[in-house]
Amino acid sequence: MLGNGNRSDITVKVRFTKAQINILKNALGQINGSYRVHVREGRSAFSYPFRIFPPLHSYPPIRGFKDGTFNQQFMDKLLELGKGLNANTRNSASVRMDTFQIRAAVFAIRAYIDFVRHLRYQLRLKKHEEDRMSLHVDDQSFAQLKAKSKRVIHSLERHMKRANRALMTAVDKEHYTAQTVVWKAHLRWMQLHISYHKPWGEPNHHLRKQRQRNIDDLVTMAKRGIRNEGYRPADEDELRRLMRLYAKYARDGRQGRWTVPFLLANRADISRTYHLAHFVLDRLKLKELPKP
Repeated sequence: MLGNGNRSDITVKVRFTKAQINILKNALGQINGSYRVHVREGRSAFSYPFRIFPPLHSYPPIRGFKDGTFNQQFMDKLLELGKGLNANTRNSASVRMDTFQIRAAVFAIRAYIDFVRHLRYQLRLKKHEEDRMSLHVDDQSFAQLKAKSKRVIHSLERHMKRANRALMTAVDKEHYTAQTVVWKAHLRWMQLHISYHKPWGEPNHHLRKQRQRNIDDLVTMAKRGIRNEGYRPADEDELRRLMRLYAKYARDGRQGRWTVPFLLANRADISRTYHLAHFVLDRLKLKELPKP
């Protein structure tokens, strides 16, 4: 039976192993520590550089950019969860969490992986391999962290479904929707104000124009590849979005040797247009061309 919409702290019991607690402690400790610095100094070391890189002039341009809305209630829940886990030193623990605390825990774990990746990047620039080993951010340790974190996130997401069902049973739909909207705005605030871990770099207008030209060329190649595979053309805006996504994946090393410079080095190569075409076809449902 639906509730009256005033109950927002509906919790479920979540049991953690000691290994899971250790993952959560590090993740929550890092993000809560960043928040405390933000409160004390007005900004965190892990804030988006709004003054240096105005969002509306970024590449690609971010339409309707919003930096979120801080919510003290959700932030207090995150701080409370961190304190509770820090106080627990047993081999396992059962904790009562609501759906938004579980979502915050998942976010904190993902943000912590980004933080460690950022730390690895900084140490790589300084060529401090010994520091990477001592801080346990070397390749092997980082791979283990990602694997363990993935298991914890998978477990939390199962509990999140239970917590969602419990909340939706206890409150009306309008209340649930309103709380979710507020949470998403607060999540966006945390992403930009206390957990932004991407390298700043230097503004480079020439590089921006070059990347735009690269996207234009990738779009042209993808169109040719899609036509060769016997499919109707994709929507122009959607195709450009996917080519920007491809360029991002390639920069992150997720496309192997198929980097943007590699593809553009021989734009007429059928294998390269084929590769781009199937990147699109895997993500869009395009209609086949009529048979001759």
